[in-house]
Amino acid sequence: MSRKVLFLVCVCLAILLPGCSFFTANGPKNTIKIYTNLDKGFLEALCSRYSDSLPAEKKTAFAITDKEEEFSQADCIISDAKLLQQKAAEAALQKIQAEYADLLPQGLKDRNDQWIALFYDPAVLLVNQAYSRKAGQQQIMHWTDLPNRKDAQIVMENLSDNESTVMFLAAMSSRMGQNEFLAWFKQLRPQIKQYARLPITPVRMAATGDADIAITRRSHVFKYLQNDFPAYILIPSEGTPVNLYGIGITKTTKNQKEMTAFINWLLQAPEARTALLATRSGYLPVLPQGEQGQTVNMDKLWLNTFYKDDTAVEKLTEDWLKEIRLADSGEGTK
Repeated sequence: MSRKVLFLVCVCLAILLPGCSFFTANGPKNTIKIYTNLDKGFLEALCSRYSDSLPAEKKTAFAITDKEEEFSQADCIISDAKLLQQKAAEAALQKIQAEYADLLPQGLKDRNDQWIALFYDPAVLLVNQAYSRKAGQQQIMHWTDLPNRKDAQIVMENLSDNESTVMFLAAMSSRMGQNEFLAWFKQLRPQIKQYARLPITPVRMAATGDADIAITRRSHVFKYLQNDFPAYILIPSEGTPVNLYGIGITKTTKNQKEMTAFINWLLQAPEARTALLATRSGYLPVLPQGEQGQTVNMDKLWLNTFYKDDTAVEKLTEDWLKEIRLADSGEGTK
């Protein structure tokens, strides 16, 4: 009798145990592996919404890694434009053939379609509400308004500290022209109260009134915005330097069909745009209205179009340090 009972238990376990696996008959049958240098929590939320949008028979699982040694196993890379450019130069990516990728202008994709932009992070002015009421909101609308606000105390990150801040330099200098850009900064320099080491510092100082205006990124401040937040975000109407983030498909993937469907969803699905808001990422989509509208106005996205290699960018950074950041004159710089 005991042997019969044991046999029945084994049979039941054999039937039930496969149902505990993640890859069940009703669960995801495909796994897309993503390599990234972005926040993994943000991407997990984005991928979860995509998976939820699929019918049961097409459910897709995701594995996300930021380990460089695991890139060779990835199906795609989602990262900043510089890393995408690097991987394309290494011949590690293949041509993207997605319907909605064709809507993007050349400035938002690789010249050989080996990567495309998905969203961007604009530089913004974070203006203290009390200061705005005193100065007049209409007096703080453009980058060129800042040097005219002689009473304003301005705070920003040290622009030579990291890839994001250096790209602010390169994009703004590309747009203005280097001589004009440095001349603009020289006018602004006496009002700069602090060059901060951490991204949160300008946000905190503008919010508390320790500074009147912070030059920062939308992604640095968006998560803190609430109805009672004592400062507001302004994107100058003429445009602003942006960091691009996008996607590339690896040459080694065997999931081209799944990757194409994922890219089309990221570009045009309302759920994808909702995820950017729900995660409070601060990023903005390059197709603001999905398939129903045009791409973002490229004239308003200031990109690094002049400094073609690391040496040129380093030289610009050195010039900024010498002529602005470390110059002897100027009130209140730190």
